[in-house]
Amino acid sequence: MKLDKKLAIARRNQELGGAVLGVNNCHFAALNTNKNIWWFDIPLARLAIGQYEWVHLLLHTPSTDELLHVKVTTAFLREKREGMVVRATHKRTPTMSLELSADKDSFLQDVRPTGTGVNFVSFLQK
Repeated sequence: MKLDKKLAIARRNQELGGAVLGVNNCHFAALNTNKNIWWFDIPLARLAIGQYEWVHLLLHTPSTDELLHVKVTTAFLREKREGMVVRATHKRTPTMSLELSADKDSFLQDVRPTGTGVNFVSFLQK
């Protein structure tokens, strides 16, 4: 099934029983089957103190229509920034780039080659 960000947010909000997720506090990625990862670029401005307490990541697997929800604190992302890949640092909108693995042995671990392998499995929501 083809799912986009708007539909994924609506589906997860229905499961949560309210309008918890919105376009500004949520990021969506469909599984890249070539690399078996979900890829996100999160604007650093969204991680600034006083912006958002949480960043919601929706990870979709089209072959099974599974939708995973990772709810991570912006404080954690700020704390781990040195071990993450930050792109476009000298441009208008620098981003934290994540490649979260779908492999069993490294599930929800950031597998960017120049990162430190930060794991997000503890933020997986049921």
